[in-house]
Amino acid sequence: MRRVPLGRRLARRRLRGRALRWGLLLAVAGSLGYTGVRAFPELRIFRVQTIEATGIRRLTVEMVWEAAGVDSTTSVWTSAALLEERLERHPLVATARVERSPPSTLVVAIEEAVPVALVASPLVEPVDASGAVLPIDPRAPLLDLPLISALDGANAAEGAAGTDARAAVRTLARDLHQLGEVAPEVLSVLSEARLVGSDATLLLGDEGLRVRYTPPLPEDRLLEAVVAMNDADARFPDRTATEIDLRFADQVVVRTTPMPPAEEDEDAQ
Repeated sequence: MRRVPLGRRLARRRLRGRALRWGLLLAVAGSLGYTGVRAFPELRIFRVQTIEATGIRRLTVEMVWEAAGVDSTTSVWTSAALLEERLERHPLVATARVERSPPSTLVVAIEEAVPVALVASPLVEPVDASGAVLPIDPRAPLLDLPLISALDGANAAEGAAGTDARAAVRTLARDLHQLGEVAPEVLSVLSEARLVGSDATLLLGDEGLRVRYTPPLPEDRLLEAVVAMNDADARFPDRTATEIDLRFADQVVVRTTPMPPAEEDEDAQ
């Protein structure tokens, strides 16, 4: 006698059970005629009871329910596009995809917005790559992010100056996102990004290395800066790079200062 593995037998039972449920539902709908078919999605059995959410980190399933506008009267056959549109209005949702798992489950795949920096305006708030403020506690341990400084004396006023400041935040947030994509090791040591007028400055590391450029920051120019920095370290071992200047077309200017003399070992004779 041929033995069927237990896992395969259970899978077959689930398939038979699912086919039976759908067969019964279709039979009921067929017996109701055209009017019954139109009312089919409104049957109580199709009201959403469960949301399976993937990709959530800072969001909770309860927040997904609320953002999607789903309650105990919502049908699983509600337009997926409508639910996705509602979800993507939430500031923490970058993209959302909704699929149905009848009779009463929605499967939601979410890509959350990622904070790239902190902005003081005047409260310290995290922003994403578009410069949009995210409802995340900036004191969260995972938010070890650079500070964007786009406000100076001229931009602190309301009105047009405030609009300019918001545009500056968007510009720097976009460039920091680009930096993270191209050179994450550089972003990991970035402490601050400043924009004054048309000149942007990135402050790196404990020694205060500055990278100056005119936004936007193209990928090729960023790579040139990394190459120039490494080349300066190799060619001038007795000097420290203090500034990488990308503001001039077709060239990278590396400014250096002499390294301080090494401190003598106190125990040396």
